[in-house]
Amino acid sequence: MRRLPPLKALPAFEIAASRGSIGAAAQELHLTHSAVSRQIKSIEEYLGVSLFRRLNRRIELTPAGAAFLPSVRKTMQLLEASAAQIGGQTMQGPLIVSCLATFMMRWLIPRLYAFSAAHPGIDVRLAASHAPARFAADGIDIAIRIGRPPWPRRVAAHRMFSDRIGPVLAPTLQKRHRLTRPSDLKKAVLLHTDTRPQAWSDWLRLTGTRGLEAASGPRFEHTYFLLEAAASGLGVAIASLPLVKEDLAGGRLVAPLGFVRSPGSYYLLYPKSTPNAARIAAFAAWIMAEAEAESAFLPTASG
Repeated sequence: MRRLPPLKALPAFEIAASRGSIGAAAQELHLTHSAVSRQIKSIEEYLGVSLFRRLNRRIELTPAGAAFLPSVRKTMQLLEASAAQIGGQTMQGPLIVSCLATFMMRWLIPRLYAFSAAHPGIDVRLAASHAPARFAADGIDIAIRIGRPPWPRRVAAHRMFSDRIGPVLAPTLQKRHRLTRPSDLKKAVLLHTDTRPQAWSDWLRLTGTRGLEAASGPRFEHTYFLLEAAASGLGVAIASLPLVKEDLAGGRLVAPLGFVRSPGSYYLLYPKSTPNAARIAAFAAWIMAEAEAESAFLPTASG
């Protein structure tokens, strides 16, 4: 016989780990706090290890819990996709995925061929938007956004990876300005984007930088244009690490001050109740696996 942990308790563990709260997991599962605690305890007793550290108002994964979570998450996603498909729901027709334009161009599209090869019957159509997702009103099935809980009750939210931000610029400009500390930015032109107008203010607050006027400088309509301007040597931009990883690796951009974690993360969002559940489950399982692989190679800083 297979020796398996208490299967009915796995959703409680996965949701509590994602939310960082037993109370949030209890609310989502419509259970009491003590019921969720008992379910998690049953897994810990079976494994013989603690999965969480219980802090004042939150929980955090232990090394054992962090090692266990990816397997649980993959299992839940696989079961969800298989159940939806076997349940007689069609895998045909378009799947409308709405996401941030620059994320679409720099992260999603280069990977999308793999999903299409694995699911030739699913026609993925992409729509660029950074506005709050209105699934039925906008005719979209899935949304990828930067944000943080709480999400609407009827929306399923899966955290893909952290949003880490930092100043980036062309290597030639770095040679000229020699940025080694935040105060050095006073001698540089700061670039802005309309899709994330508070980027510089957020970075200054997160790093505790004072005495820097960050409101002036050229402004661009989209982040993609902003990053192209930075790579061309027009100034310094605040960038999200997942969007510039390839530019950093190729030497097109440098990040001499590194990156800091912003309050938000990249999330995969979709309605909990939808006729397109089979296609959504297939896409969700694929993209969460891609996000997990990405997270393993996202450093906290880059030079």
